[in-house]
Amino acid sequence: MKKNMTQLKGLMGALACACMLAACASNPPAKEDNTDEIRARADAAQREISRETGETVAEETPAATASAGAAAEDDGIIVSTVNFKTRPTVLVAPAMGAKMAGSIDVIRRNPLAKTAMEVINAYLTSRDYTVIGLESQSQLDEVVQLQSDIAGNSEDLAYVAGLSVGADINITYAGSIQEDYIVIDLNASEASTANLLASESIRLKDNGESQRVLVQKAIQLAIKKLENKVRGRLAEEQEKGALYKVVAHLTGDFTDDQAEEISNMVSIKMRKKFNKMQVISMSRNTYDLLIYVDPNKYEDAQMVYGEFVESLEGLAKVRKQNITKKLIILEIQ
Repeated sequence: MKKNMTQLKGLMGALACACMLAACASNPPAKEDNTDEIRARADAAQREISRETGETVAEETPAATASAGAAAEDDGIIVSTVNFKTRPTVLVAPAMGAKMAGSIDVIRRNPLAKTAMEVINAYLTSRDYTVIGLESQSQLDEVVQLQSDIAGNSEDLAYVAGLSVGADINITYAGSIQEDYIVIDLNASEASTANLLASESIRLKDNGESQRVLVQKAIQLAIKKLENKVRGRLAEEQEKGALYKVVAHLTGDFTDDQAEEISNMVSIKMRKKFNKMQVISMSRNTYDLLIYVDPNKYEDAQMVYGEFVESLEGLAKVRKQNITKKLIILEIQ
């Protein structure tokens, strides 16, 4: 047992790095959804683990076909079957701050870390989420660049990465060893604001099982409980409309009166055009806004950006600095 726990200590750091690969990507427009590929790899990993434990792999039931309410599973957890209007996008990342550099190497070289990542992705995918995988160092570099553009080199890369991929929710993960127990901590937060939605901690005793089985059981149990806590809130949020985060910087040589006129114009016109506008912060030179729009009227972020251009025409020039799936960074000149 002691040997097993010693090996697990080294594994936890690898698992933390690997989880970042579950969804930290820059989401280029032409990129195809790799959900099916992620699910196939995850199912293969789970079948291999099940052979070790002697358990049977249950057939997947798509969440989209479930009726509203809850259903009990073999482990006694009452799992919510609330349906989503559209598939939410989830970012799974380690609670590691800015330390992301070794993530890609870990997933390539550590089979246990890779298996853990695939099991995490499989559960979220089976629950009707879209999970995006980081596939290259260049994609990681783009996230770091976006961090500089929007967050002023904040250490919360999970928050910045979530914005870059258009995530609806971020799930951060940490693991530790306490005597003969493995402890898994998960936090779920809003991708647009980084506000905490729910947390879950699992403490599982090592009864002489293999590393792979112990880690798989702890993570799967924690994710199931955490997702159950936030599913209803996500479904309610979707009823407000499609959500976009807008960060606007005044870079032109404006007088105080002109700057005030621009901020008033943005506030008044955007509230009329969209379902809802929430001001996170608004200073003289920077606006941080959440915009809820009718998805039948606005198909993507580019169309939302166009409304800012039109609304300020004749008063100021609007230039896009960066546009991703759900994040719009613009300059008002």
